Amino acid sequence: MPTRRRVLAVAAAATATAGCTALGDGENDETGDADSVRLEDLSVQNNHDEDHQIQLAVEADGDVLHLGTYELDADGGSETVDGEWSDDTDSYRVHARLDDGAIQTADVTEGVGEGTDCVRVLVRVDGTGDLAVWNGANCGDDADPENL
Repeated sequence: MPTRRRVLAVAAAATATAGCTALGDGENDETGDADSVRLEDLSVQNNHDEDHQIQLAVEADGDVLHLGTYELDADGGSETVDGEWSDDTDSYRVHARLDDGAIQTADVTEGVGEGTDCVRVLVRVDGTGDLAVWNGANCGDDADPENL
């Protein structure tokens, strides 16, 4: 269980890094083609052969909606992140920190088309131990979260 001090530190760091480069290529800090989307699902996953901790902050229009720390087991440990964002369209940003590394920021609308109204987001530690954010417009009851 994270301490209050640690959660507040993540929130402060997330607010301070708002507008930084997105995860993925590290070059684009602009929003995607869609102005706002509904965040259908947010999950964290660890595909590395070591246990890891991911700290997350989710914000919309400068308001922090979620803070959490997730302890993930090696080789496929995962967890769905509960939040109050699934009914509202907004310009969501995810701030993620792997273990004690730097905070990285991703705009969930990056790379989605203008007509997209809903996205799923996966924050994943890959097989080499690097953190990445994946998003996709694969929403609905029949959507497979593994197929973003």
